[in-house]
Amino acid sequence: MTEQIFRFHGGRLVRNFVSLVPLAAFPVALHHLGKDDPALIVFFSVIAIGFTIGVVFTAMRFRMSVNANGILCRGRFKTRTVRFDDVTAAFVRQGRDKASRFMGPPPFRELVLKSGDTKFVISSLPLGPDAFDELLSILAQRLPDDVLDVRVS
Repeated sequence: MTEQIFRFHGGRLVRNFVSLVPLAAFPVALHHLGKDDPALIVFFSVIAIGFTIGVVFTAMRFRMSVNANGILCRGRFKTRTVRFDDVTAAFVRQGRDKASRFMGPPPFRELVLKSGDTKFVISSLPLGPDAFDELLSILAQRLPDDVLDVRVS
């Protein structure tokens, strides 16, 4: 099996930048309302620049590769590896288990890989729906049938 590489989905990157528009528009709206305050303009500018750098850094750093032995996922700050031999259960769920993190167009899905006491969660948000489906088909070939459950729970 050759190594399959997945990158940050371009559509998600565009949605992240579009979500920054209200933040950038707020100082403009204050200016038109006649409430020019240099401190607010600097404050919102710094926040907008910080968010922009965060979005670009995340998109550039994200890389997931699937090879014959397992999955290597490079995230924003750390890299994790899951070996196929160590996976004891794998299932797909809808949404996130943390209500404060709903950040995508519903419905989005997550693949949860369990290895002992640890969980490795792969979301369809950075991958996009097509790449997520491709990842599921690759894992269906690599993992035993009793380990992988692709029905959405």
